[in-house]
Amino acid sequence: MGAFMEQHGIEIRVVDDYSALDRLALSGGDSDPGRMNSFGLAWQPKTHHLLVLKGGTPVAHIGFLLCLVTVEDGPIPVAGIGSVLTRLDCRGQGFARLGMEAAEDAIRQQQMAQFGMLFCREQMRTWYERLGWTQVAAPVWFDQPGGATQSPLPVLVKCFGRDGWPPGTVRLGCFPW
Repeated sequence: MGAFMEQHGIEIRVVDDYSALDRLALSGGDSDPGRMNSFGLAWQPKTHHLLVLKGGTPVAHIGFLLCLVTVEDGPIPVAGIGSVLTRLDCRGQGFARLGMEAAEDAIRQQQMAQFGMLFCREQMRTWYERLGWTQVAAPVWFDQPGGATQSPLPVLVKCFGRDGWPPGTVRLGCFPW
């Protein structure tokens, strides 16, 4: 993978800040590139950002944060993945996949969490499943300004350790990411 990236001028960089201007530039000016505004949800900001650059220009972004969720009665630390975005003219070239793999590797190597969790539109579910993510079978609840809300979106998880995702209702206790 390293030789391919070097040969094609691809770099993966972890950045501290991913501003609204950066997002707007990457989205080509689209204010809702993930098509999530129609769900009317309040989202939690990501605290970690990974950019995929080609020739020094950002072509994809992966955001994530660490969160402690509850499944049945047990707490589970997860890395919440979100704000996955590829520049429109660069889609279908594997940049988001490279970014997802790099984010997953960073989470594993730094032992941040045993699981990743993400929310996606139904239209994107199969893309994430091809990357090894599986849909949570039980209801997933999260906070919203009006109170606890069951997720209207598919929620997917990926195991970064040896154990499988436990069965039972999931409660985030915070806004989704």
